Amino acid sequence: MNFERLRMLLIAAFMLVSLVPMAVLGYKMISQGETMIKEKSSVYLKGFAKRNAEAINGFMVERVNDMNVLSNIVCLFGLNVTMLQDHFEQMAEDYSPFIAFSGLDLSGRRVFTSLGSSFDCGSVDALEENSSPGPGTTLGKVTMMSTDQEEIPVLKICTSLNVRSREDCGHLCALVDFRPMGALLRKSNIEVTGEVYLVDEHGRFLSSSRFGAVALRDSISMAAIPGQAPHGIYETTDYREERVLQAYQKVDGFPWYVIADQDMAEILNRINALGREAVGYGLFTALIVFCLAFIISTLIVNILKSKYRYEKELEFQVIQKEKLASLGLLTSGLAHELNTPLANALLYTQIASEELNEAGCETEDIQARLSTVVEEIHQGSKIIRNLLDFSRHSTNDAQVADVNKTLTKLMGIAGPHCVSGKIDVQTVLEEKMPKARVDASTLQSILTNLVANAIEAMPQGGVLKLKTRHVKVLRIIKIEIADSGPGIPKEERAKVFTPFFTTKQRGKGTGLGLFVSHEMVRKLGGNIRVISSTGNESSTPGTVFTVELPTEQAE
Repeated sequence: MNFERLRMLLIAAFMLVSLVPMAVLGYKMISQGETMIKEKSSVYLKGFAKRNAEAINGFMVERVNDMNVLSNIVCLFGLNVTMLQDHFEQMAEDYSPFIAFSGLDLSGRRVFTSLGSSFDCGSVDALEENSSPGPGTTLGKVTMMSTDQEEIPVLKICTSLNVRSREDCGHLCALVDFRPMGALLRKSNIEVTGEVYLVDEHGRFLSSSRFGAVALRDSISMAAIPGQAPHGIYETTDYREERVLQAYQKVDGFPWYVIADQDMAEILNRINALGREAVGYGLFTALIVFCLAFIISTLIVNILKSKYRYEKELEFQVIQKEKLASLGLLTSGLAHELNTPLANALLYTQIASEELNEAGCETEDIQARLSTVVEEIHQGSKIIRNLLDFSRHSTNDAQVADVNKTLTKLMGIAGPHCVSGKIDVQTVLEEKMPKARVDASTLQSILTNLVANAIEAMPQGGVLKLKTRHVKVLRIIKIEIADSGPGIPKEERAKVFTPFFTTKQRGKGTGLGLFVSHEMVRKLGGNIRVISSTGNESSTPGTVFTVELPTEQAE
């Protein structure tokens, strides 16, 4: 079972369940906040545009009323040119909205004017010639007039003159200074990027803007303003190529529009800052959720691992018991069959020894060899009894054995075979070690199996290393048996202690040697570990089996 993949799936599930609703809620809140801020800014900008449009309308209505009053003055004075010129020159000096006055007859010819020498008279003539005043009060276009020092935007207003019951005997025209309206609009600055300005129906600026648009020279697009709608608001790109929210209000009675706009970046700055803060909090929350998900998923996976290992252990024990039951039947039969010839061999060996003694021959060497045969027969019988005990799950009485002595004795038997097989034996045995809590015959059987496997792994010769050491802290003795053979493939290393599994050729191994040794060591409270590498994994292939046995002092 892939527990790491399960862990990642659990973490992903925790993250999705925790963060997706939060992300959706955050998105909705930001969207609603953006809409609310836009609506608030729209109302704010519309209010600015409306108030300024009303102020301009009031200013112009006052100027029209002034012209009506002045026309009545002309009626009182009559068409006395000298008197009228003196009066209007004085009035132009005292009444700032008006720059100059001119009287025109019905043909449009100038009768008198209050313009000073500082004005460009050519511009005035052109202004008058392009105007054709009609009956009543009429408005001209806003035009730039030049003086010695500056250019002034002006608006021409004309009204009909009635002198002593003579209807429409001429017109009184005045040039109104348009700069006060520009100053009024520039005072209406909106935060950092907002501005208010006046344009005509063609989009031409009638007042200079806060950010550099020049009156009567620059213009904006009026495509977004419907002809019939007196007011409205929309998003557009302004003359600075900035994205703005723009409100407009038509000046009542005049073909002008007051424009109030503000950069979208500034309008949405607060909600964008809130969005950035929300993203930061979201990332911090995601980190916390990830940590919690990792901890919780790890706990869950560990519980599942423990249960999985427990179930596998139970399954392994059931399989082992079934195999051991079969092994027990086989071992019982083999023990019965082997004990008889071993008993006969022991009997005849003892008879041969007695006959040699009775013959009185020089038989010391022969007697020594016969003693070795007798000892090996006893060892074989003991091994058979151990196998029977193992297959029956019985335990022997606690005994101890000298590991170094047993290993030395074993190599005395296996040494000649190593020499003939060109195997260099290297031993490092720690001195003055305590004895291991193990039966000597059992220890010899375990070590014989491991040494035999190591020798068989080096058919072309090699190096066999034997090492013992005492680990006082753990109260165990470690026995290392290393060979320089080809090593065990990675996919087979986990199976080496499985019953009936063997890496040898068919017919050359039963697959029980390592299994029986492993189970014997486990029953003694020890352990066997294997480390191996092949030629594909290391430049020095080989296998190391480490046997760990409790010492006689261990509880």
